[in-house]
Amino acid sequence: MQIDLHHTAIYVLCRIAGIKSQYAEIVAYSSQFVDDAVDRHGLKFKNGGVFKQTMTAHKMLTPRTLDINDVLDVWVPFHFPPRGDKEDSEAMMTAPNSKVLGLLLEDVRTSSWPHSLYRLGIGLHYLADAYSHSDFKGIYDIHNDVHLIAGINEKGFIEDTGRRLSVKLLDRWSSESLAIGHLEVLENPDIPYTHWSYSRGNKILKVNNLEDRYLPAVRKIHEYLLYYLSKNQALKSKVSSRPFDDYQDKFRQLLSYRGSKEERYKNWLKSIKNNYFEFEDFDERDGALFYSDNAWFNEAVESSKVSKAKNMNYKQNNYHAFKRKPGFEESHWVKFMQAAAEHKFLVVHCMLPELGIIVG
Repeated sequence: MQIDLHHTAIYVLCRIAGIKSQYAEIVAYSSQFVDDAVDRHGLKFKNGGVFKQTMTAHKMLTPRTLDINDVLDVWVPFHFPPRGDKEDSEAMMTAPNSKVLGLLLEDVRTSSWPHSLYRLGIGLHYLADAYSHSDFKGIYDIHNDVHLIAGINEKGFIEDTGRRLSVKLLDRWSSESLAIGHLEVLENPDIPYTHWSYSRGNKILKVNNLEDRYLPAVRKIHEYLLYYLSKNQALKSKVSSRPFDDYQDKFRQLLSYRGSKEERYKNWLKSIKNNYFEFEDFDERDGALFYSDNAWFNEAVESSKVSKAKNMNYKQNNYHAFKRKPGFEESHWVKFMQAAAEHKFLVVHCMLPELGIIVG
């Protein structure tokens, strides 16, 4: 899924479930930031101290993203929750009924402050991707070696095989290296209104994203948020939540909107600011909602360019020097990084081994 679901739809789902706007804002930002935290290098600060970033996504596909280390650092813990256990022949398959996801979300529900809101946002991203990435594995595997029969991309309608399109886009690698995640069907799983089909062996699979994946996903997220709030009453507003059925047609209309992810996102923002979902406690935060992928970082860290000629040791930081700003330790950015590290540790070192999917 993309920013229209991970940020704005998550924000709406938090608000209609009864979460106050100041908390919904943090949860929604955390959810989207999972797709934007693309750096792994540590920061050494001019005013003392170092900090290790937690990488939760990739800037682009490179040979490194196919490495097993990146599978366990990024793809599996943040975007492709495995469904089963060691008794499951397709244990690494992504599915909404993922046992890993179930364990993770239960842990999120009881997580402690100050990381709880950030962990909730990360967990909701994981839950949403369990639907859109369903039937693929977050690891290089022959299972992902499929052929796109029909679908769309953000430039229009396409009819071709995923293999040929993928190779055309990424011709520096062989087609056999592309069987990771849903790469061979391009962005079709992540566009909410898409009807697409693909083949795996002799089997043809047809997907209506809106009805098969996206509406069930937002319904499930709403259901989970109500469950989460039953344990975290302090986050609730005084407004009583309404059944999801009262909002389903509104979600269907927004998810059906055709356009690029930027156009879809702007349409969601406009709808929120016009109180399309009729928040009874609509406030200034609702009316001013926005997302910038560097907003939290800039609140926590001062970054300045340095000369390439004189400072080759800054190369890994793209020739930038960093200073911690006041309140760094309590900043949203630091708390997200810590929450993401906790999330990854639990998935990779506790939950996957508990289910026998990887060796503990």
